[in-house]
Amino acid sequence: MHLRHFVGKKHADCKSPTPPETKPGKGEFDKVAPYYDHLMRGVPYRDWVDYLQALLKRLGAEPRAVLDLCCGTGRVGSDMRQRGYNAVGVDLSEPMVRGCREQHPPLPAAVMDASFLALKPGLFDLVVSLYDSLNYILEPSLLAKCFADVFETLRPDGLFIFDVNTPRALSTGLFSQDNLRSDDALLYSWKAHWDAKARICRVDMWFKWRTEGRTEEFEETHRQYAYRHREVTAMLAEAGFELIDAYQAYTFRPVTRRSDRAYYIARREH
Repeated sequence: MHLRHFVGKKHADCKSPTPPETKPGKGEFDKVAPYYDHLMRGVPYRDWVDYLQALLKRLGAEPRAVLDLCCGTGRVGSDMRQRGYNAVGVDLSEPMVRGCREQHPPLPAAVMDASFLALKPGLFDLVVSLYDSLNYILEPSLLAKCFADVFETLRPDGLFIFDVNTPRALSTGLFSQDNLRSDDALLYSWKAHWDAKARICRVDMWFKWRTEGRTEEFEETHRQYAYRHREVTAMLAEAGFELIDAYQAYTFRPVTRRSDRAYYIARREH
């Protein structure tokens, strides 16, 4: 599927209450993008796609056309293409999207805001969004808009599978971490700050890339919103989805208050 076949006209003339260039989250991942695959080299992307396929098998679903929403550098979408899916991606960060070309196979991808999707209707059998990408949408009304746009781009009986970090994960300091004692080329130190009133976790990130003859330091600040389970399910219903199930990540066990990451599986019925 070529990109020109799925980008709609409204990508050029979209009118939104919050212009994409000023939205919270714009610029996150831009500085780290050239080093992102190195940073995440230990992340089990293939296991994630194995889990996706297990969910699809459980439903008896055999999607072909797939959208990787908030695709990052395209590791999930590329793996899906390798397995025979006709996958494409969209992401807010242009530097991350450029990284999609470096995958094997490359993932066709476009720069696009998940809460202002500009996609032709009825294109996809499956939309996936993994690695807590949707927590970066900091306003509930915009997540609801995202769900409505995903609904429109799915074909009847199309599936929407995504994960979110739970309030427990974001409020307990799980993202305060560093590797400062390692000999890795990319050093990092992350400090998480939880705002209980706003329900936002802010993570101040410091990085240092060091190779022979070159050292570069940079900082990024990431923010994630803590969506409650009942909020997510209500937004899906409002968008027209049938909620099939919600699981603790990488299991078939139900989501509980102690879950750190939740997977949601929803279907467009009409």
